[in-house]
Amino acid sequence: MARRRRQWPVQAKIYWCDETNTPMTGPDCPGGGRARLLRLTEPGDARPGFEHDRRIIESGYRRETGSTAGVGELLGEGVLLVNKVPFMDLMYEVVSQGSIIARPYWDPAERGWRLRFSQAGLLRVWHREPLPRLPVPGGLRELRRRRVFPNSLGLPPGSQVALAGPEGEPLGIAYVTRDGSRIGVHTVFWRSEPPWRARGNTTWQDVVEANEYYLYYYKSRAIKFIHVMNEKVGKPVLVSYSGGKDSLVSLHLTLETGIRPYLLFNNTGIEMPETVETVRRTAEKYGLELLVADAGDAFWRAVERVGPPGKDYRWCCKVTKLAPLARLLSERFPEGALNVVGQRAFESLDRARSPRVWRNRWIPFILNISPIQEWTQLLVWLYIWREGLEYNPLYERGFDRIGCFMCPAAFSAEYEFVRETRPELWRRWESVLERWADRLGLKGKTREAWVRGGLWRWLTPAVQKQRLAYRLGVELPDWRETYRRWLKPSIKASRAEPSWEAELEGSFSPESLEDQYTVLGAFRVAERSGDRIVLESAARARVVLEPGRIRVEGARGVLGRELLLDALKLAFRWTHCAGCKACETSCPTGAIRVLKEGDKYRPVVNSETCIHCKLCLDNCPLADVTAERIYSALILGEPTAWRRQGRRTHESVVQRYLKLKGYEIPEDTARILEADALSETAAFLDMEKTDK
Repeated sequence: MARRRRQWPVQAKIYWCDETNTPMTGPDCPGGGRARLLRLTEPGDARPGFEHDRRIIESGYRRETGSTAGVGELLGEGVLLVNKVPFMDLMYEVVSQGSIIARPYWDPAERGWRLRFSQAGLLRVWHREPLPRLPVPGGLRELRRRRVFPNSLGLPPGSQVALAGPEGEPLGIAYVTRDGSRIGVHTVFWRSEPPWRARGNTTWQDVVEANEYYLYYYKSRAIKFIHVMNEKVGKPVLVSYSGGKDSLVSLHLTLETGIRPYLLFNNTGIEMPETVETVRRTAEKYGLELLVADAGDAFWRAVERVGPPGKDYRWCCKVTKLAPLARLLSERFPEGALNVVGQRAFESLDRARSPRVWRNRWIPFILNISPIQEWTQLLVWLYIWREGLEYNPLYERGFDRIGCFMCPAAFSAEYEFVRETRPELWRRWESVLERWADRLGLKGKTREAWVRGGLWRWLTPAVQKQRLAYRLGVELPDWRETYRRWLKPSIKASRAEPSWEAELEGSFSPESLEDQYTVLGAFRVAERSGDRIVLESAARARVVLEPGRIRVEGARGVLGRELLLDALKLAFRWTHCAGCKACETSCPTGAIRVLKEGDKYRPVVNSETCIHCKLCLDNCPLADVTAERIYSALILGEPTAWRRQGRRTHESVVQRYLKLKGYEIPEDTARILEADALSETAAFLDMEKTDK
């Protein structure tokens, strides 16, 4: 049975007015006609194409055709839109004159740009014969029953081929297989599409003017939302400014309400220099107080201990973002604040499901709002140009997102942009990857694929990782062996019955839990004999600590399992503490302190004031991500065991914190959480506009 495709809960709507050759954020053309809805790959969050995008298209065109003759005809007249689409790496749909003309993509094996023609794009340059043609005498009828042909053209593996019908017309696109023996059909053009729809050499200024009404509508609505929330919350206002386009627009909208917010910047220590300069310049331009949550060198210290972060191993956000932010905000705004965030629904599936008002488990006393939750990238950029805002120059160098330069959620193509822009930063990062490849015992081609091919971006043997490994021509090592090499102390063996037990290898001392054990619950030291310590609770549950072994007795099933994992997390954070002090910020009674001993940090818990809420454990980046992801997998024999039933949830952490701190969620906020902003916007776009 085929796996069901995961669908986006929201879909961006972008239109094209053929009369003016302009993309539109609503269905009406400026002259009164109706614009066409572009059928883009979901979520359809297309952005303006920059000069850098044109160079990418030209590079891919040259790779496919052997020359640049005809690339101007392919690009056509006027502005371009580019829409990111699912692929093993970075791929865009390119829209010109209202038609998708091509899909440029980064090939991680060749480490270069390629380009896949669409029907409209191929028709524009068909007279130039840009691709080798494979005749299909039976036309579309033959392609319905036949998808593979012998490589009679003698083309090398990976070559793109145009399928030609009986009249010489383009029928589709095919590729030569990896062994070079066959040509496999990739795309069939079942319906005819004209190469040109709209005409006119329009500029982005023309597009801004054409969308004036929609810009007014969205701006007015966002300003009203900020104003209402400010009135209801009645606390200091912050704007989280990353140096990116979305937070820039959110800042300007906040200023338009008359509010003078604090400008909050999280310097992770792995930001691009251009971003740091953009933040400084923006604060000076608007005369705002800049609050910097500075992670210092926390990332570089932590990565040596716990390894490169991954898409499924995101300890980095906790160490470099959430922990510094929690410290700063708890010091400056202990009674809470209203934080305006440039979050949009079309950025990720998680953000698509997020409401416009929410709280974060790390900083639950701060109320976050997103006034541009339903805005598309196109709308954001049109607003920036209309208002004349100064944006980060990295956008014009190929960067889609602004943030940590080696973020594991990025694509290999984006790392290439970093190499080109800041080679010294990338050399430092690759030296870290080299050291970890040695630690994991990777050799030869597998080592090269892990370091430079981007396989380091996953911890688990995820489907995407396996696909990329296949494309790079390597086999992944067994995940258990990788996990055992990753952490020290590692788990040598474990068992669940009659008691939960973990046998450790590497450096583990029972004393590591002696300063923290009250986090586990109402335990006391019942026995101490040499290197053996026994903790016992009033319910007769026991945690036995021995060199190289942790055993839980008297607690079976989920209770025993979670108690063992919590004990392992405490042992791990004592050994590998990065000094982020997230535990101190989370503790509602101030029972925990992080002490520095030489070049090491140690968490110490006051047993008299600890109330066993486990907030310090659930908000510890190393315990909640590193130890949780790896120890639970080795004990339960499943690489995604961190998704298990019975684990404490994000919601329970927030609720515990708010309850212990005495916070209450206002009824007005609860009602706002129920509002469906996207549905309201959709209703607006579907109705006739009468007040033009």
